[in-house]
Amino acid sequence: VPSESDIVPVLDRVFHAAGGRIIVASFASHVHRVQQVIDTAIRHGRNVAFIGRSMVRNMNTAIDLGYLNVPDGVIVSADRLDELPESNTVLVSTGSQGEPMAALSRMANRDHRISIGESDTVVLASSLIPGNENSVNRVINGLTRLGANVVHKGNALVHVSGHAAAGELLYCYNIVKPRNV
Repeated sequence: VPSESDIVPVLDRVFHAAGGRIIVASFASHVHRVQQVIDTAIRHGRNVAFIGRSMVRNMNTAIDLGYLNVPDGVIVSADRLDELPESNTVLVSTGSQGEPMAALSRMANRDHRISIGESDTVVLASSLIPGNENSVNRVINGLTRLGANVVHKGNALVHVSGHAAAGELLYCYNIVKPRNV
């Protein structure tokens, strides 16, 4: 399993090449991935807004508990996005699996207050969960039709498993010695 740190140079290249707004879709529970996006946004002088109810709720909880480290002034409310130049913003959104009511799907369907345009770069920072292929491809097609540059696991290393490799699991089992697995 590749290391999570292997994603950082790819995110840096995507952020460097993006002239406009960047929208990163991730699981709302993947605090480490969101931290990587925030760190990359800071290096590139961008503010970050959380989009989608579960993303806002989970990341605010992660900040409150000290699991997400964000310097003051980096996080902005989605309500303030119109006040900032698009080239200075990163939106961390729900919808990486094509869920129909998630923020990214609604953006792709023009059913969200955030409109996707030709200057936008959208990063799907996840891999397809089997069974979601049609939904995810529908979102990618919708975003592309609206003119966005869509970066996903099929064209860049923007996601690694996040799950332990076999050797790490064996090591854990040897330490814990569970009776049932």
